[in-house]
Amino acid sequence: MASGEKKRATAGFIVSLIGGIIILITDISLYYGLGEIGFISAFTMMGVGDILTVLFALGLLWAILVIVGAALMFTGRTTAGGVLAILFSIFSLFSLAFGGFIIGLILGLIGGALGIAKK
Repeated sequence: MASGEKKRATAGFIVSLIGGIIILITDISLYYGLGEIGFISAFTMMGVGDILTVLFALGLLWAILVIVGAALMFTGRTTAGGVLAILFSIFSLFSLAFGGFIIGLILGLIGGALGIAKK
């Protein structure tokens, strides 16, 4: 490696990216799946559907920020990307998809830790 190159956390990037994608896909599919069976519209009549929509929107935001953290790791900003991936993976636990059914959460945490360790 040349002295001017930044070290990339390739393993951290891949694992965090997969975790962010799992959180994103799980959140989207769960929201639209619940909408198709009428779950969200039934809860909207009771006033709870708006909360589910907010949890969905937050889940999307947090999944995208985990993916942004993975991209930062790939560009060489491994510590910032790792912290971003870990932080928003933990936040995704409080989304509609419950952190990508925990799998996305775990992958985001592992990928963020690998990014901080520059692996």
